[in-house]
Amino acid sequence: MQEFDSEAIMMNSFERRIRAFSIDISMATVMFILMIVLIGAFEAVSNELKLTIAAGISYFGSLIIPHFFSKGQSFGKRNQKMKIVNIKSNEPPHLIILVLREIVKGFLMIGTFGFYLMICGIIASSRKDGRVIHDFMFKTKVICLTLYVSDKEGSVLTQTQSVKKHLEGSSYD
Repeated sequence: MQEFDSEAIMMNSFERRIRAFSIDISMATVMFILMIVLIGAFEAVSNELKLTIAAGISYFGSLIIPHFFSKGQSFGKRNQKMKIVNIKSNEPPHLIILVLREIVKGFLMIGTFGFYLMICGIIASSRKDGRVIHDFMFKTKVICLTLYVSDKEGSVLTQTQSVKKHLEGSSYD
């Protein structure tokens, strides 16, 4: 197995995690705008309810639904070749854990007006394993499946069966 510099992996992991989150939030924003346009046609519903419905559907659609198709990966994490895994088994946790993790993360982001994201950024960048508050709560971690986003299976960091299975379905085959 190839040797990697752990400090480079940590930095690479943090940057990739930010890129993955940016992709997911961008997708949620586009969905939110589309939902506002679609829901805006209903006159019988109050504007506050329209915004709440649009926000719920866009968050659910971009950050929770992907776990039903690619366990442990949102669209952004799949793009960045990252995966949420159980801290002990290095396998994706049960679907209910993944969904609850995203819901709690969403409530913390909204409830703290984004302050939670700043705290998570500080924690993730200062920890070698990159785990943040919602990772500790649900006993998960985010792993990089490859050293670089452009890498194929030849430089896989973790040789588990789930990693091999994931890379078989990637668009980089």
